[in-house]
Amino acid sequence: MRRKRFFISILWGIMIRLYIMLCFTCISSQADEIRYPVPSYEGEELKKVRGWEKTWVGKKIDSSNIDGIEEFVPETMYQITKNTEKWGLSWSEIVPYRQIKPTKGDLKFTRKYAGTCSIGPDDKLLNYISGIPFPNPKTGLEIAYNFDNLNQGDNAHALEDLWIIDGKNRYDRKMVLDAHFLYFAGRREVTPVPELPNPKRIYRATHVAYYEPASMRGTRSILIKWIDRTKPFESYTFSSNTRKIVRRSTAQRTASQGGSDGAGEDNIIYDNAISYMKYKHLGRKELLLSRHQDTDQLREGHREGYCIIDGVQRERINTYVLECTHKNPNYIYSKQIWYVDPETWWILYSDKYDRQGILWRVFENAGYVVKSVYNGAMMPTIAFVLTIDVQRVHSTGGFSNYTLGKTGEYYQPEYYTPKALQKYGY
Repeated sequence: MRRKRFFISILWGIMIRLYIMLCFTCISSQADEIRYPVPSYEGEELKKVRGWEKTWVGKKIDSSNIDGIEEFVPETMYQITKNTEKWGLSWSEIVPYRQIKPTKGDLKFTRKYAGTCSIGPDDKLLNYISGIPFPNPKTGLEIAYNFDNLNQGDNAHALEDLWIIDGKNRYDRKMVLDAHFLYFAGRREVTPVPELPNPKRIYRATHVAYYEPASMRGTRSILIKWIDRTKPFESYTFSSNTRKIVRRSTAQRTASQGGSDGAGEDNIIYDNAISYMKYKHLGRKELLLSRHQDTDQLREGHREGYCIIDGVQRERINTYVLECTHKNPNYIYSKQIWYVDPETWWILYSDKYDRQGILWRVFENAGYVVKSVYNGAMMPTIAFVLTIDVQRVHSTGGFSNYTLGKTGEYYQPEYYTPKALQKYGY
């Protein structure tokens, strides 16, 4: 009997040790599996980048020396820079790589809910609450949903100055708009977090007032994006001329806005339901793209009638590359290529092809890091968006003066209703 008890006690001891080892293995495995943030470069890779930067940082890049960095330039931008007869002379500047770290709010919610999100039927995002849903993405769709849920400071305001540029006839037209953004869900920075009282299940709402051109003065619009990422966006417009509120057709999302070179859903390169497209992850590619832009330098780089803006400051980062094709074969683009920043999840560069498979539009986001007025958090946003129509030799360049984390009447749910369009439109 004693011998039996002895062996049983030994067996229990072995089982307990195995259980403890298994628990630690699981915890270790989860820690290895979910790592956030992940810098674009570290260790030996970072040393190589720093070595390369000793030769190139501070240099102005134009058609005469771009061949030396051709491997780090998007092919379409390389061709535009080289073809000075068509596009004119242009230059950019190389700056050192600097890691952009997530805010405390972004870090908190990404880690808290890591591993809870999944992809359901119809490519629907399930169980999303806040933060980056897939901090270590394995598929193109997961990368796309990270972009779809990046941190924009919860409450944001952007005064946008845009030039609509005719590169053939060398003239500009001006567009000015004032946009306010309110995140109802997925909030990280401004209380309440992670969600406002939200019976309609809105994810994000945008209220835009147009000041120029004169033909659009007095026009306002509202765009509503849902927590259910398979639902089409809802949109309304109000014109002070007609004094009517009109619900926009979803087809208008693919139409050009006010003569500019982008469609409604080209805002921030893509602004529609992620589930509408299929995403093929093509791997990683090191590129020179803008993330720490000196906005004053960029404004000085605009020349009337020239499609390319001088003075873009580009740093070397290791992007995710996605090939995106719409599930609707009649969509305006046959294919899009996205280059996604692995630290901020912004799409920093994109090529879009027409229905015949010919390159149509090139998009570049110039990023910068701005301070939130609510809690002092430093977070990345977009200083400038350049949309180039390579077929028409035409472009639209837009500067965004962003403030993040503000409070007040423009960040109340009532401001993002059709009634508010009429109230504020008079």
